Amino acid sequence: MSDDVYQPSEDTLLLLRAVEGLGRRFKRAVEIGSGSGLVSARLGELSDEIHSVDISLNAVEKTRDRLKRSGVWGRAHPLCGDLLTAYRSSKLFDLIVSNPPYLEPETGDRAIEGGWKLISRLVEDSSKRIKRGGVLLIVVSSLTSNLESIFEKLRREGFSIEVVDKVKLFFEELSAVKCVKK
Repeated sequence: MSDDVYQPSEDTLLLLRAVEGLGRRFKRAVEIGSGSGLVSARLGELSDEIHSVDISLNAVEKTRDRLKRSGVWGRAHPLCGDLLTAYRSSKLFDLIVSNPPYLEPETGDRAIEGGWKLISRLVEDSSKRIKRGGVLLIVVSSLTSNLESIFEKLRREGFSIEVVDKVKLFFEELSAVKCVKK
């Protein structure tokens, strides 16, 4: 498997649990940073229409293959792109999920590094493309710098914030954060 396709790990499983914990069906969902497509395939089961975006063409191909195998292909739209910039700025989605690269850049591996600046862009993009009452579900790490600034930005962009699940690892704590657009 290609090095630029993020493989499911503890953070992926945390996001999956959080998605399943939402307990409702969505009209149009999007996963930002689809990686292997595991979360997108589950979203396809919970949504009328699923979009998947990744900056890596290899990841988009892996996601496409998984979506085809999962039986949701007729309602799926995988796309190679940077966050949600390929979509017009209108209220398209009622669910946006992401396990973004939350670690600060050190090695240049875009599959795992992005940090608070990337998450800040994710919040801006999501705010422009999510419906009122829509859910943004993201994973963050205790190692993400400026985490409180990210939460403040979410509030400024009109989201209410709730940590819905956590997992403690050897060196960090991961949190699934549910943000509802007011």
